[in-house]
Amino acid sequence: MKIPQGFLFSGVSSGVKKSHRLDLGLVYSPDFAEGAYFFTDNKVKAAPLILSMRKIKRNKGKIKAIIVNSGNANCFIGKKGLDDAETICGKISQLLREDSKYILPSSTGIIGKRLCLTKISKSLSKLTQGLGKNISDFAESILTTDTFKKISYKEVTIKKEKIRILGVAKGAGMIYPHLKQATMLSFIFTDINIKNSLLKEASRLAMENSFNSISVDACRSTNDSAFVLTSKKADKVFLQNKDKDFKIFAKSLEEVCLNLAKMIVKDGEGASKFVEIYLKGAKTKNEAKKAAFSIANSNLFKCALFGSNPNWGRIVAALGQAGIKVKENISINSTSLKNREIKITVDLKRGCFSRRVYTSDLTPQYVKINAKYN
Repeated sequence: MKIPQGFLFSGVSSGVKKSHRLDLGLVYSPDFAEGAYFFTDNKVKAAPLILSMRKIKRNKGKIKAIIVNSGNANCFIGKKGLDDAETICGKISQLLREDSKYILPSSTGIIGKRLCLTKISKSLSKLTQGLGKNISDFAESILTTDTFKKISYKEVTIKKEKIRILGVAKGAGMIYPHLKQATMLSFIFTDINIKNSLLKEASRLAMENSFNSISVDACRSTNDSAFVLTSKKADKVFLQNKDKDFKIFAKSLEEVCLNLAKMIVKDGEGASKFVEIYLKGAKTKNEAKKAAFSIANSNLFKCALFGSNPNWGRIVAALGQAGIKVKENISINSTSLKNREIKITVDLKRGCFSRRVYTSDLTPQYVKINAKYN
């Protein structure tokens, strides 16, 4: 695995987490990065999201760095949250000798508690000094209830130029992202030289077929974010048309994102099974998505998965709840529910549209984890 040109990473422990695990991460692009950015459609948005969205609009998508803290969402505490996020960006900007308007904040963790600025501020110097090509510490620093680091990598050759795509994500619970513009954070880094409108288009497709296709508990976070950044350092080739080279890049980007999305589901809080639901035969694209997620988000269905109980009536009930008139001629097939990885195919026999979504079972361990989370 080779780090895409133009990016540096760091991760340290500031002491915000009681476990003293790494909880502060930094991405730095000394010569600017351009990107496509996607944030939760939850009406309650955390302060870092609000601030990042403002800066992205002002800077037309150009940034220099992203500072990430885990253990505290910096959400729902009013103006203090915005002030704290900007203070951290300001301190990092001084250490990097960059303008703070090009530095984005990102947070994940507990909602409703104020950031510990003292602990974080004391760790920023160590954080910037540790910048390098090691992605591992950064990947660890963004985790909360996750049990493993989530890293995905793809290298593709376009017109004899090697393009690198590296993705990092976190997420295990509160997973049902809907990224319009995804608690889940994902950071995708590449060095491809591409027209920004094409990067956004490729990223939108990748998001829809990956992070927007997963659900662990049907709970949408206030902090869900996805950043797709390019340094444009692989500059022997410039993608400016929707040709075969664009399709190669778009497919590779989607592959990296889908790998990360599947890791999130497999690491779902307390999950013992990974489930792919293939819904076909729908009348419209929207019906296919709605039907697939109605099944994936059904607690009764998820409990049946945990018990390896082939109670297909719960699938039918979930479809009806979604407003779909289910006829008796639908077909439901699956691999053994006793497997750790399961594939379920549902054919509505109403049309030609389909959708794949990914989910997990619901276990007693999920309840225990969330009963104690504070």
